[in-house]
Amino acid sequence: MTATSGGRGETRATTITLAATEHCLPRAERLAAALPALVAPGARAAAVPLGGGAAAVLDGTTVLAVLMDSRDVPQGLSELLDAAEESRIGVLMLVDAQGRRAPSPGVAVEPIDADDATIAAVVRGMAGRQHEVDRLGRELAIATRFTGGLRSEIARMQEELQLAAQVQREFLPRDFPAVGSIRVDAFWRPASYVSGDIYDVVRIDERHVGVFIADAVGHGVPAALLTMVICRGLPTKEVGKGSYRLVPPGEALARINAEMIRHQGRTTRFATAIYCVIDTETGAARISSAGHPPPVILRADGELDTIDAGGGLLGVFEGEQYPDADFRLEPGDRLLLHSDGFEQAFPGDPSGTRHARLPSKRYLDEFIAVRSAPSASAIVEQVGRRIDMQFGSVHQADDITLLVVERVREPEGR
Repeated sequence: MTATSGGRGETRATTITLAATEHCLPRAERLAAALPALVAPGARAAAVPLGGGAAAVLDGTTVLAVLMDSRDVPQGLSELLDAAEESRIGVLMLVDAQGRRAPSPGVAVEPIDADDATIAAVVRGMAGRQHEVDRLGRELAIATRFTGGLRSEIARMQEELQLAAQVQREFLPRDFPAVGSIRVDAFWRPASYVSGDIYDVVRIDERHVGVFIADAVGHGVPAALLTMVICRGLPTKEVGKGSYRLVPPGEALARINAEMIRHQGRTTRFATAIYCVIDTETGAARISSAGHPPPVILRADGELDTIDAGGGLLGVFEGEQYPDADFRLEPGDRLLLHSDGFEQAFPGDPSGTRHARLPSKRYLDEFIAVRSAPSASAIVEQVGRRIDMQFGSVHQADDITLLVVERVREPEGR
């Protein structure tokens, strides 16, 4: 019997190495003389004592047979078996009744007093499969090299994503302007490394504050880049000839929409957004929405209002108009602008069934539950705790953003 040589289509004769303890060495020598003729034409066999350095004789070996009985200490056996495993050489253990043991993976076991023909049949079978073992070993080595490259590539991508997440966090406002009676705080939690949600709070002039949220359709880096571009392109006022004009929210969203359509390539990217301008002295506010969830007002008297200022998605409809809606924040009122991630942040079925993560309006109940919080910051903190308590919060389904705008009852410093 012959075995295929490593990848060249050549064949080589079966070589049997019989490593034996002291008492079994005569049996090994007899087998070495008998096996070649029983196994295959051209087969070779050699008997060697089992001991230190026995692993060196494995070069070119097709099948290793180890002969041992209970009277001997198998010195060097572990070294030999390790070398055979590393070289992917089949191993046959020939042991006496007292030394009989359960076979290990890749190791055959036969009685040491088995007849020569039986041992030859086992060796023949092991040699016959050796070429397939060698082929699989080569494929495994190639796969291992590819795996190493993939691991390096994954590590590089994770490092880049972590850097992107850091850049995005630094891009978001850390401190919020306190202008007149208006106080703002934010809750922002990505579903992955980076978020498709973004927000901004800008002091437009001495008495006006603008609050803005955008949510790109999709997740990951493309969505994050799109929302950053949208946020940076938000026009808040026009300055010229010694004066300026506040850009109404609807006009600001229309400009962003036109810019997105102008720069679209073959792939359409679109987003939802909401922009609100607030007079910090009177509480008068104007808001416009581009396909975004309606904002919520927690009134000081305990009522809950929603504002529907509907317009189309950004980046979809050329020439889309975004109507403005006017309202007023009274002292003690809180305006909540949020992304649609809240529809899945609070499961409709808290028991955790398969329908639990379907979008629901349960988040409105959660907003009502925190309306007694003493400040905008306290609302953000309590909402964050409530999200953490929900089923599936460790692997949230969507990015989550909440802006809380409060008109305090008595401005600080007065």
